[in-house]
Amino acid sequence: MIQQPLKVYNESNAELEALLNDDLSQRTVQENTIIKGRVEKIEDKFITIDVKGKSSGMIDKSELSREELDNLAVDGELEVYVERVENKVGDIVLSVEKARRAKAWKKIEDAFTDKEKVSGLVKNSVKGGFIVEIFGIFTFCPSSQLSDRPIKSPSEFINKPLEFYIIKIDNVRMNVISSRRAILEEVKNQNKDQVISKYKLNDIVEGNVKAITSYGLFVSIENLDCLLHSSEVSHLKISNLNEMFTVGDTVKVQIIEIDLETKRISLSIKAMLPDPFITIGEKYQVGSDYDVKITKLSDFGAFAEIDEGVVGLIHSSEMKHMQKNVNPKSIFKVGDVAKVRLKEVDTEKRKISFSYKDTQPNPMESFLSKYPVGTITDTKVVNKQDFGLFLNTGDNDIDIFVHYKQISFAETSKDLDDYNKGDEVKVKIIDIKDDKINGSIRALKKDPFNFFDDKKVGDVLTVRVAEVLDNAIKVNVGEERFQTIIKKADIALDKADQRPNRFAPGDSLDAMIADLNLSQRKLKLSIKELEKQQEKEAVEKYGSATSGSSLADILGTALKKKEDK
Repeated sequence: MIQQPLKVYNESNAELEALLNDDLSQRTVQENTIIKGRVEKIEDKFITIDVKGKSSGMIDKSELSREELDNLAVDGELEVYVERVENKVGDIVLSVEKARRAKAWKKIEDAFTDKEKVSGLVKNSVKGGFIVEIFGIFTFCPSSQLSDRPIKSPSEFINKPLEFYIIKIDNVRMNVISSRRAILEEVKNQNKDQVISKYKLNDIVEGNVKAITSYGLFVSIENLDCLLHSSEVSHLKISNLNEMFTVGDTVKVQIIEIDLETKRISLSIKAMLPDPFITIGEKYQVGSDYDVKITKLSDFGAFAEIDEGVVGLIHSSEMKHMQKNVNPKSIFKVGDVAKVRLKEVDTEKRKISFSYKDTQPNPMESFLSKYPVGTITDTKVVNKQDFGLFLNTGDNDIDIFVHYKQISFAETSKDLDDYNKGDEVKVKIIDIKDDKINGSIRALKKDPFNFFDDKKVGDVLTVRVAEVLDNAIKVNVGEERFQTIIKKADIALDKADQRPNRFAPGDSLDAMIADLNLSQRKLKLSIKELEKQQEKEAVEKYGSATSGSSLADILGTALKKKEDK
């Protein structure tokens, strides 16, 4: 009686265990996976989800949007992320937000692996770039990767959906780098292929100058940027492209190279023109005059086209007679046609030089026809500088320059103090040098040096002290007061008496001409030489030259003898 119930119990227990094991096997879940769960209960703050685990899990309703909550019902399905199979209290930990992020991250990985374009929304700008939302994940797009040109206004991209490539991902830090520029480059390359397919080598086309660099121009042809290297601009040497071209200019060019691999086109202007240095000798003669067109103005001159593509320079020094630094804009404007003289053709340096002033009347010629060298004329002071005066006759624009040494025979800059602007002055034209008229005021005065025309070395002169200097005295000689100096060493025979301060302005004294050169206007006066001469004469008259006596001793002895007698 006892065995039968026990048998039944054992069979029931085995069946129950089998059912439990089967149910547990179906409820096995793994951490860090996304699974679909059944909604068991919807409460005020939480939603209970059955994921066929050991127990049900709960999620916060704040993880769902209002629309998702409205469409959610008991027994409905919801994708969740299994964070933990069992926490400290034995509950399973689930997350809807992490399920979304895991799915989004999988899409990011697939897009990166497959190099697929993805749609992203630029959320805001940050240091160095922009935050772009892609599949709900915030990615970083560097500024250099958002556009193919400098970004002037970041706000124009904010909240704007654009296409991107995922160019880098970090699975550990969950960082993503996105790029829009790569897509723009693809579009560009497609456009380049379309443009390049329309042209062939040696085609002549028109384009607009888009940029000017030190090595050439970028010319846009149907929005394709093509390089016109500086060496292909002209047969002539070009020092500065900015002086010949401006951004926006329309230029006619020839295609000289098409690189299908790099999708680049190279252009040339000079390829359309004959080398001027091959034909210039046949067509143009140095020294002849030609009409040219002014094409560009710079600070140092004007560029002029003598033939199509053949451009030379009119330097600022070749624009106006008697002026070397002329502002080209004061004479020409772009587009003017001017007559110039071909000055030089340098085949080695590939330069052509013109002169505009050589085709214009030279005011110097008309001036000299009226005021030849040697003319004495009345003028007025129009300017005074530290080095001289500028005078003008009043009937032309040419000034006569008088250096301060040509004001008087004293040749001192102090003479300038005697003149002011507007003063009337009589002047003599003395020469022309470097397109400058030089005059002299002193040429109209009596030369005080003429006093020495009948003088010779050894003559004794009476002079008057004009000024006492530290190491000399300045004296006036003759009626015209020619000034010269007697150096300290020539003041006296005895060194103790060689003191300039022995004299005072106005003192008269005798000195001997020690050196005289009339042609070079050189004069040397010496009191010492006069004393030597006097001593020699005294010795010869009153004593022996070998006695060792000084002039004072000899004269003293002679005077005593005279008194005794």
